[in-house]
Amino acid sequence: MKKMIGTTSWLFPGTYYENARLVAQNVDFVELLVYTWDEETQNIIDVEIDKLNNLTEKYGLLYTVHLPTDKIENVFSAYRYFTISKLKIVNYVLHPIEGVEVFLSLNGSNMSLENLKEKIVYHEKMTFDVGHHLLGKKFDTGFLKNVNEIHLMGVSQQKDHLRVNEETLIKISKIFGDSIEKIRLWCIEVFDINDMLESLSLVKSFLNRWEIK
Repeated sequence: MKKMIGTTSWLFPGTYYENARLVAQNVDFVELLVYTWDEETQNIIDVEIDKLNNLTEKYGLLYTVHLPTDKIENVFSAYRYFTISKLKIVNYVLHPIEGVEVFLSLNGSNMSLENLKEKIVYHEKMTFDVGHHLLGKKFDTGFLKNVNEIHLMGVSQQKDHLRVNEETLIKISKIFGDSIEKIRLWCIEVFDINDMLESLSLVKSFLNRWEIK
């Protein structure tokens, strides 16, 4: 399976488009961080959505959407907005917030549920957050086969979202074993452009090792 490497829409203080444009030639997708859904957030995306789509047409850049984490009503609103948008969205990531079961019963087929440090709800598709697993509640190995996306970062001295390092990649290798080959989406979840670019080189090398095994 061809691996896709992406990163977040917050690498420097700027808008969704400004961040996506910065890395459009470096990564396969950008994770649009939509932690709430209000008039201000929608207005920003309304203004930028054609430009975000242009990055797809020019560079082949795709998107994932991290849906709101505050309340399920905002999850519904944001999801409705993006499903009728022009954007090429390859995955939606959702936290197990109150009301998530109802939402998944209606929209579960293209939804990937993320493990949190303090809570895990298992779903047919899962996003495995490396920092949440290493620093919090452990992911049940029986559900590793459900993982279709990894939120990747360096973890050291009880801190996550650090620049990816070899030590963390070794831990991931031990956790997943050969099932790494089945995971399509690899999102470098750091919030600094220099950390992302240095991480990107290491992650490409790591995934190449698995592709030639």
